[in-house]
Amino acid sequence: MRLGDSTDRLPKSASQSGVKATALQNGSRFPACIDRHILPIYFEVMKRAIPILAAAALVVLVVCMPGCQSQRQQRVTEAQIRLEQAQLYLEQGLTDSALAAFGMALEDNPSLTEAHMGMGDIYRQRGDYELASSAYERATQTAPASFDAHYYLGVSRQLMGKLNESVAAYLQALALRPDDFHANAHLAAAFLQLGRPGDALPYAKRATELKSEDQGAQANLGATYVLLGQYERAVEAYDYAVQQGGAQPPIVLGLADAQIKAGRFRQAIDTLHGLIRKTPSSVAYERLGYAHFKLGQFDQALASYRAALSLDADDTAALNGLGVCLMALYIQSGREVPQQRDDALAAWRRSLQLRPQQPAIVNLLVRYSKM
Repeated sequence: MRLGDSTDRLPKSASQSGVKATALQNGSRFPACIDRHILPIYFEVMKRAIPILAAAALVVLVVCMPGCQSQRQQRVTEAQIRLEQAQLYLEQGLTDSALAAFGMALEDNPSLTEAHMGMGDIYRQRGDYELASSAYERATQTAPASFDAHYYLGVSRQLMGKLNESVAAYLQALALRPDDFHANAHLAAAFLQLGRPGDALPYAKRATELKSEDQGAQANLGATYVLLGQYERAVEAYDYAVQQGGAQPPIVLGLADAQIKAGRFRQAIDTLHGLIRKTPSSVAYERLGYAHFKLGQFDQALASYRAALSLDADDTAALNGLGVCLMALYIQSGREVPQQRDDALAAWRRSLQLRPQQPAIVNLLVRYSKM
């Protein structure tokens, strides 16, 4: 039987064939309208059609994929062009334009670490540490193995005062690059700011090993030793920093303070006289007054405290020292000059007005007010 002969055997309608339109003939899985004589032909047609349909679907997929890949590649290329534009803007000092270019680059390619870093650098240099921190944090997400991303995230957080978060970022950076000088030095400084000199010590020491001539690193080490009560080692660290030449006043003050704490009062006096000749300050004069006082040189101490207060009338340390010095002179003179006692009490009262939380000064005031 040919395929054309079977058409005469097909029912013209469901009512004419006596078979319901939706029924299956004799429980068969095939529609009732398909005569059993043409089933072999039906199977043959479907067997040939399925590969053709599958091939057609594959052609559509193959045609689509190059287009999708082309669009993706185009966006990546455009992002790279935007990144290069941003770098050119930075070279010209056009930071606003650079920010815009970085932003457009990230629209095309959100995982472009260089763009996140570029935005972070601009915000950090502008002093907008919140935005800088956010940009660097995104950079650590797109490039977890980037030392710079973790390091500058730590710097931004430290400048924001988020010290614990800063420590975490520095530790991540040092895990990637253990011998980086700046990361070690800044981590030590962050620990010092947190009042954790014991944690700061290994990083402060490592920083000086990596760059022994750096004054800041030596000063950090000196400050760490002071807080740990290791005053002789503190003097060594500060002294080494000063010997490098051109030391900043805070470093020289740190040396003098370490010398005082180590009981080297005469050395401290020499150090402070040298500093005052170049950069007089109330703090330097106050420390000088204290060193003289510890040597029993009350007149020199009194002159130093008054010099400090002439530069800063609200220096509570100088007011306290002035009071102690005047009261010592009053007692030493056999209490013959009540004005010394009164001036001492007045200095302590003034200090407490400026900074009430001073229990030691409160005790002195109570004790000597009865004299």
